[in-house]
Order: sequence, then C-alpha cells, then structure tokens
Amino acid sequence: MSAHALPLRGRPRRAATRLARGLLFALALALPATLVGCKDEAPPPPQKVAPLEPIPAPAGLLADVFVPNPDDAWAKARAAIGGPALFLPSNAGNLAVTLLGLPLAASAEIDGNLPLVGALVERTGGGRPRAAMGVHVRDAGKVEALLVKGENARFQTRVDEKTSITLLEPKDGGARSLVIGLLGNYLLFAQETADLLDVGPYVARTLPTAKMPKGDVSFELPREALGGPIEKGLRSSWESLRPRPRPGATAAGDKAPTAVPSPLNGLMDALLGILVELDHARITLDFDDRAAHLRLVGTPREGSAGAANIAAMTVGDPRRLLELPADADIAIYMQDSAKSRATDAKKYADALAAAIGKDVPDADREALSAALVALAEGRGDSFTAGASLLSTGPAIYARSDIADEGKLDEALGNLLGLAKRKSFAAWLGQNEIDVTTGKTVLENLPGDIRRIRLTRAEGKDDKGKKDAKADKDRKDKPAAAPEGVPSTIDVLYTLGKEGLILAAGYDAKASFRAILDAPGKENLSGRAEAKTALAAIGDKTAFVAFVDPLRLLNRRAGKPELGPSAPVVFALGKGGEGIGANDPWMRLDVANLAIQELVKRRGAL
Repeated sequence: MSAHALPLRGRPRRAATRLARGLLFALALALPATLVGCKDEAPPPPQKVAPLEPIPAPAGLLADVFVPNPDDAWAKARAAIGGPALFLPSNAGNLAVTLLGLPLAASAEIDGNLPLVGALVERTGGGRPRAAMGVHVRDAGKVEALLVKGENARFQTRVDEKTSITLLEPKDGGARSLVIGLLGNYLLFAQETADLLDVGPYVARTLPTAKMPKGDVSFELPREALGGPIEKGLRSSWESLRPRPRPGATAAGDKAPTAVPSPLNGLMDALLGILVELDHARITLDFDDRAAHLRLVGTPREGSAGAANIAAMTVGDPRRLLELPADADIAIYMQDSAKSRATDAKKYADALAAAIGKDVPDADREALSAALVALAEGRGDSFTAGASLLSTGPAIYARSDIADEGKLDEALGNLLGLAKRKSFAAWLGQNEIDVTTGKTVLENLPGDIRRIRLTRAEGKDDKGKKDAKADKDRKDKPAAAPEGVPSTIDVLYTLGKEGLILAAGYDAKASFRAILDAPGKENLSGRAEAKTALAAIGDKTAFVAFVDPLRLLNRRAGKPELGPSAPVVFALGKGGEGIGANDPWMRLDVANLAIQELVKRRGAL
C-alpha cells in the first residue's frame, strides 16, 4: 500500500478530515481547495461515453467553477497549506474517496487529469449558495458496481427520472454529509439531494464543453450575478465590517451616531459601484512555491457609468513602497487624481463635522472643507505610508508627491489653525487633546522640521482652561492612558523637492530620520520576500495594502528574532499584461508561510 493510502489514526486523522471537508466546501462557496492530486501510476484509459446535450444554466447562477487539472492544483495547494493537509491523500482518487466516504477501490476510477467542474446558484431567500460539483470518472458503470455490489456494499441506486441522475444512497437509510450521484462520466456531489438534482445536470452536461480557463481554480461570474446577488452579498458583508459610527455631540448634549471618516469606506463603496457595472468577471486561485494568488479581473459594460469611472482611474507603480524603512510591517500605496481627492475631501469634511456635533457653525464647516480640499489639491497623485512596532513604541511613516507646494503648505497651516476655532477647540477639549504647532531641529540635518504636538490633557473648557465641572459631569470621559504610553506624541514633517515627508511615534525624531534616510539606506527592498511580492503587482496599480503578519506578531510578542518575512498583499488597479487597458482587477497574494501559520493558530491539529 502506498504511503498516501495508509490509514490515519487519532487527532491527525480527525484534523485532516475536518480540513478536507472545509476545503471542499470552501471550493463550493468561496475560495476552493479541490478534489485533486498527483498521479502514482498509469491509469486505465477513460471509457468513451456519448456526450450529453448541454442545457441552459439554472436560474440564479452565481458562478461556474473550473479546476482544469485537479492533480496539479491539489499538489500545489497541499504543499502551500502544509500542516494537516499533509495528512490528506496526495492524489485525486484517494482524496475524493476520503471526502466522499467511498471504498478505496473506487479511487482508481477517478481521473485527476480531467477537469473538475461545479456551479454555485443563488438560494431562494438568500443565505449559503446552492452548490454541486462534478469529478470525472473513467468508467461510471464500474464505479456504480464498486459501490452497490458485493457483500460489503454500502450503497443502493435510485434513478431520478427527470434528470437521469443515478443517486447513490446509503443502504441503511442513514444521513450523509454529502449526497452523490452519477450522470454520464461525472460523479456529482452536493450537500443536499435537491441541490444535486437541480444543479447537477448543468454541471455534468454543460460545463465540460465550456472553454476551460488556465488558472488552478477559476470562477466565471456572469453579469446578472455581479449586478445582483453578488453585489448585494458583498455590500452586506462590507456593512458588517465597515468602521462603525461613533457618537457625536448634539446641541442638546445627547449622542447621535455619525459616519466615521475613512478612505477605506470611499474605496470600498467605489469598488462595489464598479462591480455592478461589469459585464463579466473571472476569479482565479493559483498556487506556487511562494504564495497563493487570488485574482479578480472584470470586463466593464461598454458605455456604462462604471466604465467611465474605471477609465478615469489613475494608476502608478507601487514599488515606491520599497523606499519605506525596512522595519515597516504594514504599508499602503495610493494613486489617485486631484479631482477624486477633492471629491473625497468634501465627504471627509462633512463626516468630520458631523462627528464633532451639530453645534459646528457653517463658517467652521466651510473652513474645514476648504482646508481639506486645498490639502487634496496641493498633494500629488502618489502617496505611501507605513507603520511598525519598534522597541521604543509604534512608528508611522508617510511620503507624498506634491502638486503645489505653496497650496499644500497653506492648507496644512489652515487645517491646524482650525484647532483655535471654538467648536473644534471644544471637541478637542472633550476628548482631552491639546494641539500645538512649532518647529524642531534634528542633529546633522539642516533646516527646521515642522512639528505638530498632540498632548493628552485632563478635562478643559474650549479656552484650554481646567474645567472641573465638565470633567465631573462627563459620562464618556476617555480612559486613562495605559502604562508606558506617553502623554505627548509628535508628528514631524517637511516639504521640499523630495515631496512631503512625515513621521510620528513615541520617538518621532528617530522615525523621521528613518523615513528620510530610507531611500538610500535600509528599506523594504532589502527584504527579498517583500520586494518580490510588491514587484509582482506591476505598474498599473491604484491601491496596495501590505502587511507582514508573522513579523508583526513576533514584534508584539517582543521576540528578538522576527523570523522570515511572509507578506500578505491586496492590490487593485486596471490594465496590465494580458488584459484590456481599462479592465479593472483586484488581487490578493498570501505567502505560504502565512497560510501555514493561520492553519496552525486555528488549531487544525
């Protein structure tokens, strides 16, 4: 018996089985891990069966699912996941019989070199999609005989007259986690019999004749699904994750929920708006020896508002992130136009004024909006920022191009000057924050560095005086700062030919020197994994979020050795190699080491 066919014992077996089932239904519902493997010996030739006549897609189709070569895909996915996945069988046949609870002898009839296909269909009333999958078998008659004949046979057959599917049901009538059936040369499986009968015929009759994509695993999403249930589901999911409204003071002293200003809110809302305008989209999942790569590429509907928005999107090269200090474990890159920045600035101004409260005078609202719009127009199209947890505390770094240095300088001054207005000063006082500005000097660095100092102060009135009554009466008094957190944090910045350079943190001067020196000294480009991950994105990018979770966790734990870099990178943009100039795309790259650590931390073993 080959090593991969050896029976498993104890906790590893239970963990592997749980992982196997989880992978199977991740394929059917979200990010698939498939019935695939590597070939051990020359299989018998597949039985020739007359092709079945294709039928139309079922109503409410969300996605067609394709795994062109299950053997190759599973071999790569198994290596990427590691850990408990290594307890699973290493070829398609043995993996399939393990997941489906079939006799081991049936594994030889499952062909891991021909496509696994499936479909996801909207469930009436919402909720988990209905799904059916089909794996190719060499001889359906032989598979049926192996399951229903002999003294130890555990199945009996029942033919559904409407679909011609041969249902394979337990002889004892007991319940199974998966229902299975045969149609043509496909072994079909689903969670419920109704799903198998309603979706299975389309899977076995139509999808095998479709044009096969090249990815390890691919989802083809039709226009009707993108503009309907998928957009609705994603929007619902985003609403559950969106930064929650925070209380804002009203004239009566009550608290009313107001929106939290966040660039991420605007970004996600824009993406969802584009999604409904797509004519078609493809999601692919590929594995290699470095990372798992999830991609979405869309085709805009010609003449739609979404197509116009995509065409107006500006893109650039995110490798500028590599100029951040080497200790940055979180980073973002944004490329946007002055017009979009100004539009967003007005929204942020409205949200900030609402968060402060209803007592903000119109003049103060207008001053806030004017300062933020001028800031957006003065800033350049490219912006990068990073953060790290150092032994001295957290540090934040930022760099930005400058479109108009004079306008940007004036806008920063006007924005900071708002702290002196009564409504803003009162809000700062309620939150026990003092804001002062000035200049500082760094050793061996010519010129003055501008400083914004944020000081945690006890309750004060809007004139900065101690307000004992307000302090006593305030129900929402901020909690005392944790031990080790300074009462004063500086933000240092400078404007010049290198753009806007900014740093903040418990040791702001050290952070500022690090961001200033990074382009020519130690920076992210010295971390090979980070450099490879960011370089792979290409130069048609509008947004990138980068995080190195293993190093970040080790920093939080105070470990002196941070260990290897295992980046997770999310990016979006348009155009690039192999797609149209205005085709939007999103991608998520997760290092295999990060996947393996996640599996381990979730207690898979």
